[in-house]
Amino acid sequence: MANRDFLVFRLQGPMAAWGAVAVGERRPTWDLPSKSAVLGLVAAGLGLTRGDAPGHAALEAGLGFAVRQDAAGRPLRDYHTAQAPKARRNAQWRTRRDELAGDKDDLNTVLSERLYRLEAAATVALWRRGDAGAAPALPDLAAGLVRPRYTLFLGRKSCPLGRPPRPRTVAADGLLAAFSAYDAAEGAAGLHLPLWLNRGRPPADAPRDVWFEWHAGLAAEESQVLAGDDGQHRQRRDAVADRARWQFTDRREGRLVWRAPVIGEGAVVGKGDTP
Repeated sequence: MANRDFLVFRLQGPMAAWGAVAVGERRPTWDLPSKSAVLGLVAAGLGLTRGDAPGHAALEAGLGFAVRQDAAGRPLRDYHTAQAPKARRNAQWRTRRDELAGDKDDLNTVLSERLYRLEAAATVALWRRGDAGAAPALPDLAAGLVRPRYTLFLGRKSCPLGRPPRPRTVAADGLLAAFSAYDAAEGAAGLHLPLWLNRGRPPADAPRDVWFEWHAGLAAEESQVLAGDDGQHRQRRDAVADRARWQFTDRREGRLVWRAPVIGEGAVVGKGDTP
C-alpha cells in the first residue's frame, strides 16, 4: 500500500458541542466531532468568512475526514430561556439590541435545551482526495491551526479548546497507521493527554473506534470494513451544503477499530512537526 499524507490533530476541552439534526427547541450533539464542525474550525484558522461559499465548498469536496474517539466524555443538558420579538410582516432587526428595544409586551419567551459533551477528546485526520481541486494544501491547513485568523472553538463559541490542537503532517500506509504515527510523535515530544482526561477514559492501549469518510479515497479501509466482523457503516448529516444558510446533507462513513501497535510491527513514517 502506497503512503498517503495525513494531517492529524487533537481536539479536546472542558465542553464540546458537535451538532446533530436539530428540530424545534432541542439542540442535540453527536458524541464525537462532525465533519462540518471540523471543517468550520479549519476554515476559521484559514480566515474564511461564513459567506465564502467557494472556500467552504473547496474544503468539503477536497478533503477526506476521519475521527478517533479518545474519550467520550459525559453528557450535559443546558436549559435556555431567551426573549424574542413577536413575528411581524416585513419587520427586520439588524442587531440583537434592535430586537429588544421595542415594547416589552411585544417580546415572547423562547425555551430551548442544548446538549454538550464534558471532558471529551478526539483525534482528527484529514487528507486530500484525488479530486482535491482548490482545497488548500495540508501544511497550509496546519499553519492555520497553529496561528488561526479567527478564534477556534469546539462546535460552539462557548466551548474553547482546552489545549492547542498540535497538528502534524504524517505519511503513513493507511489511516490507522497515521493515528499511531501521530501518537508516537506526541509521546516522543512529551505531549501526552492532560491528567484531567483520565477520569472515565479507557487505558492508553484500549481499542478505540475510528470513523472515516466513505468514497473519499481510502479503498483499502473500505474493504476492511466490508470484510471484517466488527466493521460498520452509517450515515451522518454533517456534509456542508451551504455554510451561510446552515444547510447540510448526508455523508456515509465506515468504522474501524484502532489498536495500539506492537513494537516492531507496522512501521510508520512521520514527516515532523508543523510550523
